[in-house]
Amino acid sequence: MRLRLSDPALIPELLDFLQSTPDVVVDVVGDREVEVSLLGSYALDAMRMELYLRIRAWEAARAARGVTVELVDEPSR
Repeated sequence: MRLRLSDPALIPELLDFLQSTPDVVVDVVGDREVEVSLLGSYALDAMRMELYLRIRAWEAARAARGVTVELVDEPSR
């Protein structure tokens, strides 16, 4: 799944958060986007929901900064 951040300066912080668990593979694919895969036996909908919950927890902890993370299916153009 591809994630797009409103603030690209927070990508390193997001990477640290996502990589803190061993079931995540993440790559930076643009100046505001990362590609994330969860390892395991996830159906696409289940993987999307699990990633959504993790990202919303990370985002909520940074609410004062006004950061938003969007789950996108296609790269930005």
